[in-house]
Amino acid sequence: MKYIILFFTVFFSSSLTAQDCTDESLLQKPGVWEETSGSISGITSADLAREKKIEASFHSMIKSKYTPMGLKIKFGGAYGSSYPFMPVNSYYYHIRAFQFYCEENTIKTVAESGTILQINVNNFIVDIYDTAQGGRSSAEGFNVIYELPVEKDGYWYFRKRDENMGFGIFGKSSAWLVTYDGKLPFAFVTKKEFLQKRKISLTDEMHHSAEVDKEVLKNLETEKGLEEVEYKNDPEKLAKYIRGYNYTKENYEKLLAGNEKNYQPEFDKIETLLKMPVEELNQQAIVKLDPDGRGENSYLFTDDKDPFCEILIKPNPGYFNKKLPRSTPQFIFVYVTWDPKPILSKFREDIIKAVDFAKLKSMLGK
Repeated sequence: MKYIILFFTVFFSSSLTAQDCTDESLLQKPGVWEETSGSISGITSADLAREKKIEASFHSMIKSKYTPMGLKIKFGGAYGSSYPFMPVNSYYYHIRAFQFYCEENTIKTVAESGTILQINVNNFIVDIYDTAQGGRSSAEGFNVIYELPVEKDGYWYFRKRDENMGFGIFGKSSAWLVTYDGKLPFAFVTKKEFLQKRKISLTDEMHHSAEVDKEVLKNLETEKGLEEVEYKNDPEKLAKYIRGYNYTKENYEKLLAGNEKNYQPEFDKIETLLKMPVEELNQQAIVKLDPDGRGENSYLFTDDKDPFCEILIKPNPGYFNKKLPRSTPQFIFVYVTWDPKPILSKFREDIIKAVDFAKLKSMLGK
C-alpha cells in the first residue's frame, strides 16, 4: 500500500479587473477561500463524522490566524480506507495556494499550483504500517526516509529540502511530526537487520538469475527442435541456424555456470560485515548505493550527513494504543511545500505561524 502525500491538480482560472495591477499590489490584494469536496473511501459513518470534526478544527485553527493575500486558497479534507493490519485510520486536511497574477491590468488566478499545506492524521510521507514492497523490498529491504527527525519543543522537525514541484518549478518543503512524548510511530532498522535482509534478497536474486538462464536454455532447445523440422530439407539454412544456436547456448551456459561466482563477492562483503562487534551491528542502519559494488543493489553504510544517504525504517506497532477508536489522532504530520515566488514564500511563512503545534499535540489520543 502506498500513500500519496503530494499531488498536483488542475483547477479553473478566474479573473478580476484592476487598475495599475502590479506584482507589488497583489501582495495587498485580499485573497479568497474556497472549499473543495474531499474524497471518502471505505470508512464507517461514525469514523467519518469524527474525522470531519477534527478536520474542521484544523481549518478553524488556520483561518483564525491566517488571512490570504494575493491568493485563492482551496481547502478540504480527504478520508481514506485503512487496511486490517493498520491500527488507525489515516486522513488529512489540505489547503492549496493559487497565486493571483497580472495580465494587462487584469487580476487572474493561476490554474495550477504545487504550493500546499497538509495536516495529516496518522499518515506519514512513506508507509510506516507495512514492510517495503516491490523494488524497495528487493533492494534496501525496508522503507526509506532521507533525513533524521530532530526533536525540539515537544515535536519532531525535518529541515527544509529542495523539491521538484513539477511544471518546471523547483521549490522547497518543510515538515513537522507531532507525536506522543519522545516517541516515533516508526522504528529505525539496525545494521544487523539490514545485512540479514540483504543476504536473503541477494540469495533470491541469484536464484532468479539462474532460473532466467535455465528458462532461456530450455526455450532454446524447444526452438532447435522446431527449426530442425522446418529446415530438414535445407541443409544450408539449418547449418546457419545451428551456428547461431551453438553461440547462444554456449553464452548462456557460461552465464549459468558463473552465476554463483558472480554473486560471491557481495555475499563475502555481507558475511564480513556480519562479523562486526554486536554493539556496531545494533547501530542504526543508514546506507547508500556503493558506486563500486556489484550490480545495482550493493550498499555501503554511511551517516545522515551524506547527501545520498537512505535512512531505513520499519513499522513500530508498539507506538499505537489499539484500544482507541481508529479515527483517533495518534500522530500528526504537517507538511508544506511552496514555490519560491514572493507571494508564495509569504504564504509559507504566514501559514506556519497559523499552525498551533501545542493544540495539535493536545489532540493526540483523544
